[in-house]
Amino acid sequence: MKKQLLLAFAALLLVTTLNAQTTYKADKRLYDVLSSEYIAQLEASNSELIAYYNFYLDNSYYTVNLKTAPKLVTGIDIRTVVVADESKKPAQYFKEKTYSKANFNALKYKFDLSSNNFITYLWNDAGIAIVFKPLSHISAEFKAFMKQAK
Repeated sequence: MKKQLLLAFAALLLVTTLNAQTTYKADKRLYDVLSSEYIAQLEASNSELIAYYNFYLDNSYYTVNLKTAPKLVTGIDIRTVVVADESKKPAQYFKEKTYSKANFNALKYKFDLSSNNFITYLWNDAGIAIVFKPLSHISAEFKAFMKQAK
């Protein structure tokens, strides 16, 4: 009995230690929108904000191929979206021509998102529509993701 209790305690201690040592590393795309110092600060404090930003980059939207969509897709012209960097005067607009999920950085631009509605942007140069999920959905999906990861 003592041996089983000791093994259970050791297992609990190991799981607790492993959970406490979860580290979050910033996706390389975060360096386009956040300062290196701020990212280093978040990583040093093991902030879940890094995990959220990383999650957001790949899970805040989905794409629809405009050529193979079963019906006409309508939305906002992506070229009207402004770059999020406030220091750039005059304001710069979205100018990318091709899409790659690994390189696309949704945080780099001021997309007009909604708490409860899907927002569609048409990117004709890339032949896709980018559909942003409601912020409430992104938040709920992130919570489920973190719960699953623990």
